[in-house]
Amino acid sequence: MSTKTILIADDDRDVVELLARRCRALGLTVETAGDATTALRKIDQSPPDLAILDVKMPAGNGLSVREMMADNERLSAIPVIILTGKSDEQTIRRCHNLSAYYVTKSADVWPRVEPLVRELLCLREVADPCQTAAATPSDQPQPTLSAVDAVFSMMAWDETYLDAADESAPEREQIDGPWVLCIDDDAELSHTLKLRLEKTGVHVVRAYAGMEGYRFACATPAQAIILDYEMPDGNGDYVLRRLKESPLTRDIPVIVLTGRKDKALERKMLNLGAAEYLTKPCAWEKLWSVLGRFIDSESHCVDQLSRS
Repeated sequence: MSTKTILIADDDRDVVELLARRCRALGLTVETAGDATTALRKIDQSPPDLAILDVKMPAGNGLSVREMMADNERLSAIPVIILTGKSDEQTIRRCHNLSAYYVTKSADVWPRVEPLVRELLCLREVADPCQTAAATPSDQPQPTLSAVDAVFSMMAWDETYLDAADESAPEREQIDGPWVLCIDDDAELSHTLKLRLEKTGVHVVRAYAGMEGYRFACATPAQAIILDYEMPDGNGDYVLRRLKESPLTRDIPVIVLTGRKDKALERKMLNLGAAEYLTKPCAWEKLWSVLGRFIDSESHCVDQLSRS
């Protein structure tokens, strides 16, 4: 199996040396750059599996490099970690819009970066000689909180800019009673689900694209979210990560319902915070056995669901 490559671009040589040494200890091939132009050239010539980019660098900045990558079909899928001392609203918003992870610089930057590197490059079971504590045996159950969520928690993000009344959020009348948000581009499936649930007084709001669903969730939090994986404008993993990083939506249970029978993907989505991972076609009884745990049954006769 070929060694995975990471590019670290930062004009702070101490930061580059620290991250490079730690990444090599994880078995990664490391490329470095001290300015934005060199970083973009190296990414274009030999696309890495992951890039760590500083915001403020000579000849440009990391966010501009990410924007250029996003416009290039060959480079757009490369995950990017933005590493910066800036924590202003504009920088954070740009990171979100560019689907980039945001980590603030600090004296203990590696504990914040390492979980992301492991998550994005699937290095959970790779031993790190730099760690003094013994590695968790691979046969032990993984923690419920994913590495990505742990990083978001440590960063103490200020997400006041994610106002539910944001002009980009869809407007909706207040829903009376329990309701479920279904984010799935399969119109037939979501319509069937809507008909079945609404017979029992449980409303269903439908979204057919990833970020459309995310905006719905922020506008008025549902009691539960049913989330597909492969969708336009944001796959399920990206949408789930956004939902779990926002204080507006992080506590909403998310049920992944997808046609992907993939154990690796299942582990990934559960580690990102999904309450359950179900595959299509899914029996109604199975879906309700999960969904029913999160719907308020005191005010509505949702117990009829299992018999409908």
